[in-house]
Amino acid sequence: MNASLILYSLMLLVVVMSIGKWKNVSDFVSKLGIKKTNFRKEIVTAFIYLGALLLVSVVVELVMFSLGLQEDLQQVTDVLQGANPMDLFIILSIASFVEEIFFRGYLQRKTNLIFASFVFAYFHIIYGSISEIVGAFFLGLVLGTEYKKTNNLVAPILSHFFYNLTVMAMMFGA
Repeated sequence: MNASLILYSLMLLVVVMSIGKWKNVSDFVSKLGIKKTNFRKEIVTAFIYLGALLLVSVVVELVMFSLGLQEDLQQVTDVLQGANPMDLFIILSIASFVEEIFFRGYLQRKTNLIFASFVFAYFHIIYGSISEIVGAFFLGLVLGTEYKKTNNLVAPILSHFFYNLTVMAMMFGA
C-alpha cells in the first residue's frame, strides 16, 4: 500500500473526527472549510496566489543557490523523477486537497498561521531536502494567508493544485 495514501487517510480521519455532528453533506463540507462561493472569484484569487507561490519558490531557490545548496535543490527533482506513477498521481490529484483541508482548514484554525506552516514544512521532510522544508514553510504562509483572506479552502486548494502541476510540468519538461 502506498505510504502517502495512508498518511493522507490519517490526516482526513483526524479532520473528520474533529468535526463532530453535522446535519447533511453540505454542512459537513462547510465544516471542512469549503464554503459555497463565487467560483469565478475563487479561480481568480487562486491564480493570483499561484503567482505568489511561484515567486516565493524562485526567491527560496535563489537564496539556497547563493548559499551553495545546489545539490540540495536537486534532491526534490531526483525524488520526484524516481517516483512511481501512482505517487505522482497522488501528488497531483489528492495532495493539494487533503493538505489544504488538514493544514489550513483544520490545523491553522485550531492553532495559527505560523504553526500550521511549520508543520506543513515538516511534513515535506520526506524529500530529504532543507530547501524543500524552507520553501514549504514559506509556501504554507502564502496558502495560509490566502485561506485567511478568503475564509474558504477553494482558492488555496486550487492554488496548491496548480502549483504542484506547474512544478511537475517544469521537472518533467512538459
